[in-house]
Amino acid sequence: MRNFKIMKQKIETSLIILTLFIILTSCVKREERIHNSEGEDSISVITKAENKIGKVVFYLENSESMFGYVNGFTEYVDVVSELSEKPEFAAEKTEREFYFINGGSQIQKIPLGNNPAVLKTKLSKAGFNCGDITKSNLNSMFQIALEKAQNDTISILISDGIYDIGKPQSPLNALITEGKETRSKFIYRLQDGDLQTLLMKLSSNFNGNYFYSSHSGKKLINQSRPFYIWIFGKTELLNKYFNEEYISQHLKGYEDYARFLVIDENTIPYQITTSINRKGEFRPDHNVKNKLIKAEPRHGEFQFSFAVDFNSLPFSEIYLTDTSNYSCSNPNFKITTVEKIKDNQKHEVTEFSQPTHIITVYTDKNPNGHLEIVLKNEIPNWITETDIDNENNIDDTHTFGYKYLTNAISEAYSNKNNGKKLAKFNIEISN
Repeated sequence: MRNFKIMKQKIETSLIILTLFIILTSCVKREERIHNSEGEDSISVITKAENKIGKVVFYLENSESMFGYVNGFTEYVDVVSELSEKPEFAAEKTEREFYFINGGSQIQKIPLGNNPAVLKTKLSKAGFNCGDITKSNLNSMFQIALEKAQNDTISILISDGIYDIGKPQSPLNALITEGKETRSKFIYRLQDGDLQTLLMKLSSNFNGNYFYSSHSGKKLINQSRPFYIWIFGKTELLNKYFNEEYISQHLKGYEDYARFLVIDENTIPYQITTSINRKGEFRPDHNVKNKLIKAEPRHGEFQFSFAVDFNSLPFSEIYLTDTSNYSCSNPNFKITTVEKIKDNQKHEVTEFSQPTHIITVYTDKNPNGHLEIVLKNEIPNWITETDIDNENNIDDTHTFGYKYLTNAISEAYSNKNNGKKLAKFNIEISN
């Protein structure tokens, strides 16, 4: 009987110890779960933060040549108001800073605070009249805006895009010199890492004095005039917050845009189609991707198409569909069309899920051989068409010396990209 009691006490003691062990282990595991969960939340927050703009810094040129844009409620005023209170900035409580910027060798930044409502009270001729309004050193403005665009901070510079060259005897020589300095500013900044430059052209009513850059004097005008917005920041952020839909639909007076960026030669998915825009005879080689076999012209013509996924390229539809932006390694071929893919064409694409465009290629020569098709990184046509080398005719389209400014930016990015292409497509054709 005594042995039974002893055994019973041992069993009870063991059960108590086991129960305590289970409780302690559960507490430890709970703490680990809480710690791990907190760690996962931290990682999630960090990842999310990397995909969000932390701060936006606005620089508005307020030299006297800009006064005509703020004479009344113009498109310029509307666009600045829209950007300062962009819906995402409000929803995400994005920090904002606003500055006027002007001056010559001694550039001046006039702080306007961080309240968009206060900024909007300054968008008038009286509000613009502060600092050294007689000069505008565009290169110094670029340097300040470029340096500010770091990490999750983006900067926005708004100007008429006209170099202040000091009324020299040789305006074009002065423009060339200014352009080279601009190129250097961008080259220096591109050495610090990823930077995209988003350039937008807009038009606004302008009622005020136009100050000649190439000679002394001014002219009172009341008409539409172009102005420009440069946004600097990480490519991921600019692609996300400033897509084509937002730019074209929410910014009044929008005309066109261009993106300058450091090219990452990621493969753009593509696949030959079998019936779209087809001329001649061929069939795909099932053993070799993007190879055509049994290729024969019909009535002296040969044509085929391939689908591509341009979702990763943040370029305008106008740029992507302009056939002059493509080249073929075989001069016997030419790109006839680049079109958005239709829903009833998507069934032909099986190797990737989101085709965006159909590229059609044509030749009236022997099609056999290797063909490389390249999407080039070209300056958009609208930029070239905007430039004018004299100020005899002040109109609603042109900006004096504009090519020297934009060529400088393009050359800086070309230097960084070192010959990289936006996209390359290799196709083999044999009979």
